[in-house]
Amino acid sequence: MIIRIFDILREKLVPKNKVVRTVIYILLVIILSGFIYLAYNEYKKTIIVQQEQQMLSISRSISRSIEMYTDDAMDSVEAIALDKDFIKSISYIENGEMLDVYDNKIRSYYEAKDDAIDSICFYNKNGKLVTQYPKSLQNTDSVLQTDIDAAISKKKTYIGKVHLNKSKDIFIYSVYQPIFDGDNFKGVISVQLRVDAIYKKLIADVKVGEKGYAMVKDQDGIIIMHQLKEQIGIDVIETRKQMHPGLDFRELEELIDHQLKGDEGTAIYHSYWWWESSLKKAKKLNAYTPAKLGNYFWIVAVTMSYDEVQRPINRFLVIVIGIVIIIIIIIYFFLSELFRMKKNKEALEKETEYLRILNESSEKLRKKEAELYHSHKLKMIGTLAGGIAHDINNLLTPILGYSELLLMRTGEDEEYYEDIEEILKASKKGKDLIEQILLFTRNDKENVKIEPVNINDIIKETINLLKAVIPKNVTLKENINKDCGYIKANPTQIHQVIFNLCTNAYQSVGNSRGEVEICLNTVSGIEANNISNVLSEKHDYVELMIKDDGCGIDEETKKRIFDPFFTTKDIGKGSGLGLFVVQSIVNRYGGVIMVDSEIDMGSCFKVYLPLVNEESDMDKSENSERKLLEDKLSYKKRILVIDDSLENIKVIKKSLEHVGFQVVARTDGRKAIKLFKKNSKKFDIVITDYMMPNIKGIELAAEIKKIKNDAAVILMSGYVDESDVNYNSIVDAFVRKPIELSELLEAINKII
Repeated sequence: MIIRIFDILREKLVPKNKVVRTVIYILLVIILSGFIYLAYNEYKKTIIVQQEQQMLSISRSISRSIEMYTDDAMDSVEAIALDKDFIKSISYIENGEMLDVYDNKIRSYYEAKDDAIDSICFYNKNGKLVTQYPKSLQNTDSVLQTDIDAAISKKKTYIGKVHLNKSKDIFIYSVYQPIFDGDNFKGVISVQLRVDAIYKKLIADVKVGEKGYAMVKDQDGIIIMHQLKEQIGIDVIETRKQMHPGLDFRELEELIDHQLKGDEGTAIYHSYWWWESSLKKAKKLNAYTPAKLGNYFWIVAVTMSYDEVQRPINRFLVIVIGIVIIIIIIIYFFLSELFRMKKNKEALEKETEYLRILNESSEKLRKKEAELYHSHKLKMIGTLAGGIAHDINNLLTPILGYSELLLMRTGEDEEYYEDIEEILKASKKGKDLIEQILLFTRNDKENVKIEPVNINDIIKETINLLKAVIPKNVTLKENINKDCGYIKANPTQIHQVIFNLCTNAYQSVGNSRGEVEICLNTVSGIEANNISNVLSEKHDYVELMIKDDGCGIDEETKKRIFDPFFTTKDIGKGSGLGLFVVQSIVNRYGGVIMVDSEIDMGSCFKVYLPLVNEESDMDKSENSERKLLEDKLSYKKRILVIDDSLENIKVIKKSLEHVGFQVVARTDGRKAIKLFKKNSKKFDIVITDYMMPNIKGIELAAEIKKIKNDAAVILMSGYVDESDVNYNSIVDAFVRKPIELSELLEAINKII
């Protein structure tokens, strides 16, 4: 029957004249080629635009970072200028006297900023240099003098023009802050910031493709930051014309004209890779953003090779053409075999099997590409989360340390004891949360701290938090069985599960009035197995149910809600990772999550987690921890502490001195090594941070061991994994940031 239909169609539609058939075939090929070209061209435009926007995001990020860096310097200088003791010392300085208040303020500020500051100067109201730190004999050039005069005349915070310090061969720019004694204008304090320090801190690590890089020019077109040192200080157009008179600079000049106007944008242009021995014209992508610094601006430009974007696009074209050719071949053989079906049925079955295998291979290829794309996005999120977690750990260390220190100094019957204890508990929860972020980014499931926890306590804590954030138009209803028992899990992750589900629930209600109900109960193993065959009959389970009367979920969306990066929210309002993380946590603890929902009828999420018979040992651990803090160690050991964070240094030093140790602290790793080398016999233990700007903690530990083989070294870090540390030869103990005094004392006690 099918063959008969094809015979009729062939007789009606296919001309018998060979010339006409040939013309029709050529037209079909041309039309098909046109569609392929249009698809290729559209794909190419999309990829190029996406790449340009990604580069523009990078340039914007660098620009904002430079502006925030300068704002931070301005705030710091303003704090010094408003200090009453410092203002008072200015009068003595004008009379030729030097005060410790002035010296200490300036020195502390200078050392805290490490190598980011070239010098700090004070100019009186006549523009005369009164004092400078560190002392220098360099002359004031015309650009700097112009900025000084402008700052004095304006009598307000002023950012100077970036210029080259010829004596040191570095670019600097100054931040000026007026100093007033009441209404009496005393002069300005100036901080000269090193541009090369900004480049190392904010830009040096930025890589765009294989050849791409980020650079910064001032508003006159002079390169002030570049990955090639020989390019720094030259005019981006004029100097290069003099160096390479035979090259074509037309497109580059057009791009620079837009940049020097203070515009933001992207461009595709032809230029050269200046570090290559033989300069050849190359096509490039460029994104640029102005960084506004007072009356001046810098141009942040990110450049990459166009060929690096073009190569995958060309591969896409080859793949499309190949697929089309394969499809044409398949159609040809399919029709040929169909017409000969009566004579050769087995041949047709083989061809059908071949098509099936081909379709399966294409589907597997699509899934592999999706997995690769997902892996790449998770890696980017992990890098960002790791950097943020490292900074938050440094902020939590003083909070944890000082709260522990206050708790040791406060009796249990005193008024503020419970308040301090609550601060300590909240800090520890923050520490646990950061550990969860790091464990998620490293995919390190084995190091998650799992213990028996009371599910009712976690529900109670989460509900208290929800009441503070849930909108007023949403009513929170509780239906909690008072004693559901214990589950074996990480408390922070269970908090995360409940909070994510409740957040999705009240967000689905929107701006209308609605209700979110939280239910907690227990079910037997038999009941649980009837609900889902994944659950075992051997265990009882806790049933957590989150219900809402919101907008509901359609059937198509329900199939994808647990997929990573899938979200129905507007761009920028959802990451698509919330339910994916919830399902990952629930599955990790041997549970399941289920959803029942209808459009406009609301949704109901059910989570089942296995119950355990063990009671929580949290109270025991807290008591032993408190005992360790209260016991004063009798050892009179000398400890050298190294950390680039001044706040961390202060709290660690105070805490260790409180329990009887003699502590020497340093913020510079290289200087600390020199100190240890001179006084190695006086130090018993060295405690060092892992991430420091001029030397890593593991390298510092190796240097310490070379100087004194039996010196004990404790490594602190909030980002590096404990399993990455070589305990056998270099490090004797490892303590995670944020530092808890109890953990640090335990490590010291084991070493002693």
